[in-house]
Amino acid sequence: MPTTIEDKISLFTKVLIERIESDYTEKQKKLMSYYESRKLGIIKDYEEKTKAAIDDATKNAEIKKQQMISKAKSDMHLAVLKQRREFTERIMDEVRKEAEAFGKTPEYVEFLRQAIKKVSSQFTDNDFVSYSFSRNDIEKHRDIILNTIKLFRDEGNFKIEEANNIIGGVFARDGDGGVEVDLTVNSIIEESRKLIGEILSSKFNERW
Repeated sequence: MPTTIEDKISLFTKVLIERIESDYTEKQKKLMSYYESRKLGIIKDYEEKTKAAIDDATKNAEIKKQQMISKAKSDMHLAVLKQRREFTERIMDEVRKEAEAFGKTPEYVEFLRQAIKKVSSQFTDNDFVSYSFSRNDIEKHRDIILNTIKLFRDEGNFKIEEANNIIGGVFARDGDGGVEVDLTVNSIIEESRKLIGEILSSKFNERW
């Protein structure tokens, strides 16, 4: 069976995450070491200051100590979130490049054909359907697009149009916009973002 873009992106994402995990772990250890050292320094400093203090002063110092420890933990959490976002965007950039490269392969033509079939099957015979494609697909694969659509719809019961925001695949809607079906490469990439976020969270949350 032809390899789908979903399979390619899923495999590529797994390989990429494995490749950067060691880099992430090293940065993570340094970050943990920094904040642990900072926390211990705060504790030591306030323990020394409170030894000879009266009860009220000790209580105030303890409150202040906990506030600073809490802030250190909060700073660490924010730093981790920032680092995770950076890794997500780094992976997403690679996914976009992989998707663009896939659009230039023979396998993409079959993906496009199957996407059109899946989209078309969601509408009734009476629906007038507008199909949106990238400019590149309309220019290079117009015959394939039209021939595939005509397997499902009569000549005057559909139209194709160019959409500047579509990378590849197809978006379709009926005449009144009540039914919309999105099988664009864009939507697949966004689904990959969710998958990447889930993978990063499951892999690294347990370490913090």
